[in-house]
Formats: sequence, C-alpha cells, structure tokens
Amino acid sequence: MARPLSWLAGVALLAAAPLAAQQTVPERTAGERTSSHAEVLAFLDSLANHGAAIRVGTLGESPQGRRIPYVVAARPMVADPAEAKRSGKPVFYIQGNIHAGEVEGKEAVQRLLRDMTLGPLTKLLDSVIVVWVPIYNSDGNDAFGPGDRNRGGQNGPAIVGLRANGQGLDLNRDYVKQEAPETRGSLALVAAWDPDVWMDLHTTNGSYHGYALTWAPGLNPNQTPANIWLQDKALPEIRKRMRDRHKFETFPYGNFRNQHPDSLVLGWDTYESYARYGSNLMGMSRISILSEAYSNDPLLKRIDATYAFMIESLRYMAEKQADLRRVMAATIAARPDSVAVRSAFAPPRMDTVIAELTKQGEGNGGFSRRQRTGEMKKVFMPVVDRFVATRREAIPAAYVLDAQWTEVVALLRRQGIVVEKLTQPWVGQSARFQVDSAVVAARPFEGHRAMKVDGKWVAPAADSLPAGSYIIPTNQRFGMLAAFLLEPASEDGYTTWNSFDRAVRARASHPVRRLAALPSVPRALVP
Repeated sequence: MARPLSWLAGVALLAAAPLAAQQTVPERTAGERTSSHAEVLAFLDSLANHGAAIRVGTLGESPQGRRIPYVVAARPMVADPAEAKRSGKPVFYIQGNIHAGEVEGKEAVQRLLRDMTLGPLTKLLDSVIVVWVPIYNSDGNDAFGPGDRNRGGQNGPAIVGLRANGQGLDLNRDYVKQEAPETRGSLALVAAWDPDVWMDLHTTNGSYHGYALTWAPGLNPNQTPANIWLQDKALPEIRKRMRDRHKFETFPYGNFRNQHPDSLVLGWDTYESYARYGSNLMGMSRISILSEAYSNDPLLKRIDATYAFMIESLRYMAEKQADLRRVMAATIAARPDSVAVRSAFAPPRMDTVIAELTKQGEGNGGFSRRQRTGEMKKVFMPVVDRFVATRREAIPAAYVLDAQWTEVVALLRRQGIVVEKLTQPWVGQSARFQVDSAVVAARPFEGHRAMKVDGKWVAPAADSLPAGSYIIPTNQRFGMLAAFLLEPASEDGYTTWNSFDRAVRARASHPVRRLAALPSVPRALVP
C-alpha cells in the first residue's frame, strides 16, 4: 500500500529493506495486523539466531503466566550493569506496550532493535547501550478484540489488545503502589541497570491536532538538573530534528481545553503530575521521556513517528554525552532541602499550536462527537506544560517507620531507596505529623479509595525507638523521592494509596515520623 511521501520520506532513508526472516508483523501485513506475544518472542529469537548483538532476559512473569522479555543491546556486549557503567556510554531503558492496545511502541521497538543490531543503524550501538522491553503488558497484548471496542478512536489495526494487564490494572498508574508483577519487575530492572534515560512509548487519545507525535518530560514539580536540561534543551532540539530529518511535526503532550473552532484559543494543557505515572516518577531521579504517537494517524505512520523519535533521542544523547553526564551527576548529587508534595498547573506560556478544525456531528441535542474536517489551522494560545508546587515540606535528616510497616519498606526498597534498621534501641527526639483531616475518595480507582490527609508537623518531642525500627535517611540519591512518597500530605504517596490506612485518623499522629539527625546507634541496611 502506497504511503504519503510527506511523512515517509525521512524515515525511508533510514530503513533498508529488512530480511524477510526479521520483518515485523506490521511490515509483513502492510499495517493490517499487530504482533502477538508469541510473535514478539519469535522475532527476538530470529534476531539472536542471525547474530544480533543482543542478550534476551526475563523481566518477570505476567499474572496469566506469560514471560515478559527484556533485551540488552550493546556493541561490544556487556556482561552486566556494572560493565555498562564502566563503558561510559549512555544507558537507555525503552519500554513499549504498557497499554497494550497502543501497539506502535511495541512494533517500533522491534524494528529499531533489528536495525540497530543487523541493519543500517548499527553504528548507534557504538555510542549507547539500550535495555528494551518491547511487550511490557504481555497479557493485555493477547486479549485481542475489535479495535473500535478495545481502542475506540484509534486508526487501526482492526484487532488489538486491552489497556489493562491480566489483573485489570492500568500499569501506568501502578508505579507508586506496585501491585502488578510487571511493575515490580520493571523497577528491579531499572534498579539493576540504573539507566540515564527512561522512555515510555504510548499512543495518545483526545484532541484532534496536527502532530505525528507529542512528548513530555517528567512533570512532577520536584525538578532535577537532568529534567530541566531535557525540557529546555534536549527535547526542543529533538523536535527540530524530527521536523528537519523526518518531516514529522511534534509538540509537548497535551489536549485542547475545548475542540470547538471558536474555543481553541482557550488553550492546550498537559496531563497530571502524579508519580503514579512511570514517566513522572522516573523523572524525579533521571531523564524520563514520554512518547505519544497520534492515534488518528494510520498504524504505519504511528510506527514510523515513534521509530524516528527513538532514533533522534538516542542520537542526541549520544552526541551530547558530556552534557548528559554533567546533568546526571548533578541530579545524583542533589540534596534539596524541601520537597513539593502538592502541585498545580504552572502559569501558561504563549505558543502556536496546530489544530485540526472540527464540525458538529449529527447527533441529537449537540452531544455527538465532533467530526474531523482535515483542515489544519495554526492557533496562538496559552500552553501549560509544567507544574508548580502548591505545598512544600522540609526534608528532614531521616524518616522513621515502626517495625510493623514491612510492606511500606518493601515498596521503598523496590524504588532503590536505602532503608536501615536499628540494631539497638535509641532515645532522642522525633517530630510527628498531626492529622487534622483524613478524607477517603468516594469512588474507587485502580482498586483503591485514595486517602487525602491534611495536617501539620509539630515541634519535635522526646521519643524512643526500639531495635527493629526502620530509618530512611534522606542524604541519598533517592532521598527526595523517599520524602515525596512518605510525607503524609503528599498528593500521590503511600498515604494516598492506603498503605497506612489502619493507623491514619483525624486528630491523631501519622505513623511516619521525622528525625533532625540520624540516630547515633548501630544500624543495618535492609536488603
């Protein structure tokens, strides 16, 4: 099937005709079909059998018993994460298929993995190491059904999988509560390889616009030197390269406040800043990039746009290796004295956004879905693509948890956060959080009723901690993340997700305590 040269030309220069044995399912079917779990595994086997510079491992097992593969691509191959670090090359983690109906990430990963190991892009592996997770939501992928049911509004293929995993969970809302085996496996892989750059590949929903792909850095207002550099320097240059080299228009992720042609000027807003989203959580400690192909484009164009975006991201980070090292070193060394626990949209900036004009549908009462016209218009409007803190809390020397909170400690450890345990009793002073109100959400979300706590920290008072109490020091790489997750008033911490429900009530102290200095008694690391 012929495709418009206006969006194909840049990518065509990169993609030499693949060997038939290593064609992806969309390549073999002219975009009519997406790959099954078994076909992805077979594709990876085919690459290995043809001598690709890869090593295939298992991230974990899905709720329905499917293997979740990951692939390390390096030249020369590295034996382990430590050797990858010693190489000095940027390490990427690139994940597709977290929402299994959004299929282009999975397909673009397979294609780029092939082209970087057996095809025209092998030189890229001289400069980067990539850990790929092509089919993260393996169960959702194979829950095939009609696209208009599983992914309403998406332009093909006709049969796709489901958004949720085999437990019925949205995996991109699970990065704080960690209830899915996929999440726990992914966090373990990230902890092991400690990537400089984390990428998550999606397909957008919502507004009709003129962009082949939209993107976002981590949006949590606890910004790091790495995330600031990404947003202000790297992504604008990658955007320019996408236009110049591939003829793809891209823009910061968002949606119009109102799609009516007369109301487009109201503005364009990004999504939420919550840490439950993988890209926001990862953006608090490393470079994190969200990629969203445009669901109204045909599948092959969505794959091409995602493929090109990965290439330009890899190339840019390889070229700017010195800058990448500098901002990552600054991020790792940073020890902020406060943490943003609640946030709101930052004031808008003015920018030109490409909109597709729509017309009223024919449904009764004006409630039908607006219809596309194919006519594009550039509109100057307010754009909100950042957040600011609306509440900040001081970061103490350490947080304290009683010995009973083993489940919370396990959550912290999976995030890579250092936790210690007292091996002797300690007597000193701690600060407690006085809960003024504890409100439970009226509606369940992802199997939880979110808890919102308000209150304040009171002055330190005499306290004694028995041996076995947990100490979470904040003078560590993930100290800010630990503070965000543990602070009682956090908008998306462990209190939000009910980890402390049995102990939280109004006019009582929250179970998380603060210390102004580390206890001067022996402590042991929690494995």
